[in-house]
Amino acid sequence: MLASLRVRILLAALALITLALVINGIASYTTVKHHNNQQVSQNLSAVVKGNTQAINEWFNVRYTMLASMEDAVNSDAPLAALRQLAASGSFRSTYIAYPSTPDAIFSDGWQPPSDYDPRQRPWYKGATEAQDTVITAPYIDAQSGGLIVTFARPFYRNGQLAAVIGADIAITDVIEIVSGIAPTESSFGFLTTDDGTLVAHPDVELTLEPSTRLSDDLTPTRLNQITQADSPQIVSLQNSDKLLMGSHVGGDSGWQLVVAMDEAEATAGLRAIATTSIVTLLVVAAVTAVLFGLLLTFLLRRLLVARDAMNNIASGEGDLTRRLPEEGNDEITQIAKAFNRFVSKMEAVLIDVRSSSESVHHAANEIAMGGQDLSRRTDNAAASLQQTSASIEEITSTVQHTAASAKEANKLSQTASEVANEGGKVVANVVTTMEDITKASDKIGDIVTLMNSISFQTNLLALNASVEAARAGEHGRGFAVVADEVRKLAGRSSDAANDIQKLIEDSQSKVNNGTTLVRNAGATMQDIVAHITRVTDVLEEINAATSEQSDGINQVNIAVAELDRMTQENAAMVEESTTAAEQLKEQADHLAGTVGAFTLSSSSVPQDGRLMAPTPLPQYAVTSLA
Repeated sequence: MLASLRVRILLAALALITLALVINGIASYTTVKHHNNQQVSQNLSAVVKGNTQAINEWFNVRYTMLASMEDAVNSDAPLAALRQLAASGSFRSTYIAYPSTPDAIFSDGWQPPSDYDPRQRPWYKGATEAQDTVITAPYIDAQSGGLIVTFARPFYRNGQLAAVIGADIAITDVIEIVSGIAPTESSFGFLTTDDGTLVAHPDVELTLEPSTRLSDDLTPTRLNQITQADSPQIVSLQNSDKLLMGSHVGGDSGWQLVVAMDEAEATAGLRAIATTSIVTLLVVAAVTAVLFGLLLTFLLRRLLVARDAMNNIASGEGDLTRRLPEEGNDEITQIAKAFNRFVSKMEAVLIDVRSSSESVHHAANEIAMGGQDLSRRTDNAAASLQQTSASIEEITSTVQHTAASAKEANKLSQTASEVANEGGKVVANVVTTMEDITKASDKIGDIVTLMNSISFQTNLLALNASVEAARAGEHGRGFAVVADEVRKLAGRSSDAANDIQKLIEDSQSKVNNGTTLVRNAGATMQDIVAHITRVTDVLEEINAATSEQSDGINQVNIAVAELDRMTQENAAMVEESTTAAEQLKEQADHLAGTVGAFTLSSSSVPQDGRLMAPTPLPQYAVTSLA
């Protein structure tokens, strides 16, 4: 269904109209809602202020009456003044208490029990602590069952407390004021103390109950916020949302008057406007759909004629000699003229294509035959290159194996040269060590010669000592014994030195022979190192030449591989060209068949470039979409 241009235009128009109406409705609703909220807030504020003023007047009258009792406090007979206060203020009872005595005077003549002390009562303590008029919490009167509060005011003389006057009064008037608050049918007002105790409420069973009985959200803190707020606060009460606004009443009493307006009733007009806007939107959309649909049917009737004509041309056998009717000057006629020009150009193009398709067919046959011959020759060349590449790869493998062997021999000769060098260094160290041993043997010989000299000198000294001991006679006998032992020790030292001398001479002879042999071995080792070094150099030259050969063969192998790859690619390209030529031949045959399916005015275009006169289509009757 969405494929129809008429349906698309109709849906687009409906969408735009609907969007405009929705935007207008939202703007109107927002504006009305804003003004409605302001009106509700102003009305609720006026209700709160009016009732607050009425309740405050009731409290202020009682405050004024208590303040006028200054003379009664200074009087010795205050009973008359108390009775007058009770009568003028509608108090149930008035009384006065003094700080110096537990006695109190009551206007109704009530005699308290003996243990009654007014100074311990809450009204007395509250007044003295506040040093101003106070109101006690409400309580139920035992006799009347009504709700009672006590006004109490302290009086001072020369800065000292003189007396406290109290007055009990029923707050029926205040309750009636609160009960009469009903801005709407489901709205109401209630009065609470500073601790949230309900003083007045339309439901008398909630009297003296906590405010949380109405809602868990109505705590003393929340009530204080509501009374201080400038705009209504939404709280759920009695299973519906309420707009709450309040204020403090009774001066410093801490009491709060709260008015609860039903939100649904306050916004009833707003909902009615929203409903009306929605209904209007639906009605306007329905009427617009009908009228705009009829208008589109009338405006698009000739487009249907052009559509039927094009379908007739498209459903035929490619007859390009037929044309659309060109009546009128509107857009549909312009479309018909453009279509006729397009068909004329297509006819000229197809006539030219038909004349050249045969030439393309012959050329494609020749290209295909040449491509097949070239493909066969390229395949033969690729096979030869593959054989050459395989032979070069075998040669490369052999050269690489030889190069690897040369590298291994070079590494072994280098290792042998390093070992020979190390051996030469070891032999040189041995020669040096043998020469050091020879020098040490010479030093030992000198030491032995010195020992022989010392032994000879010791022997002479021992002989002289013996001579001197013999001269001494009996006194030198002990000395002679020592001299004889020294001489024997010197003789043994001389014998040992001679033996060491002989061993050293023998060792020196052998060391000299070993030194000579080691020197000869060192010379021979140096010759071996020189020859091995030469062999290593030759192997390095062989390794370098083999590496150069391997690199050259690798380059040749790479070149052959690249040539083989290029030949393979050429073969693939030849095959692709052959395939393309065959496909070109098939396409030429297909093109000739396709062009032959069209009915053209002539086999060629006239010399003046103009087309043959087209065959006009029959006229079509106008049909309606309605």
